[in-house]
Amino acid sequence: MNRLYIATLLLLTACSNPAREAKSGKFYDLNGFMERQIAELNQTKPKVDKRVMLNGEGDNQQSRTIDWKKELDLFVQADINKQAYVASYQVARPDSLTYEYQLKEGEKLPVGYLKIILDSTTRQPARVEAVLASKNYLYESKRMLWLETRQGQIRKYHIEGFQQLAWLDKKPFLIEGRIE
Repeated sequence: MNRLYIATLLLLTACSNPAREAKSGKFYDLNGFMERQIAELNQTKPKVDKRVMLNGEGDNQQSRTIDWKKELDLFVQADINKQAYVASYQVARPDSLTYEYQLKEGEKLPVGYLKIILDSTTRQPARVEAVLASKNYLYESKRMLWLETRQGQIRKYHIEGFQQLAWLDKKPFLIEGRIE
C-alpha cells in the first residue's frame, strides 16, 4: 500500500507549477492562509487519520509525520491572487462572509472555481472549495478539493479527481484527512 501512497503523491505533484507570480491583492489571499496553516501543522505535528484511494484500491493510515507542504499543495495551487489572473475571474459576494470566483468563459487557467467561506467570528476561512483542471492533447486531469477549519485550524481536507493520459484509462484518486 505504500506504493499506492507514493503513486498518489506523484500524481498530485506531477502538474505542480513551482513558479510563483506577483500577487495582485484583488482576490482573497488563500496562499497566505495556507502558508500559515502549513507552518502551524508542521510545528504541532497533529495526528491525522488519512484515507488514500487510487483506482479503487484504498488504504487507511494514522500518522504524525506528514510533509504538510506537499500534502496541502493543491490548496496552495488554488490561490488565484496573481497579477496575471486579475481579469480572468468573475467575482461574486453572495454575503459578507463568502467569496466566489468563477473562471470566465474562454480563459484557460488551472483554477476553474474557488469558493471561500469565512468564519463569522475569526474572519478566517471556515471552508475552502476549489476545482482545478488541465487538459491538452496528451493529458487531462481534474481535481476537486475542499477543506474545513475549526477554531482557525484545518480539521478536514478532501481531494478527489482523476488523471488520464490520452492512450490510457482514467486513474481516479481520493485523499481524505481528518486532523485531530
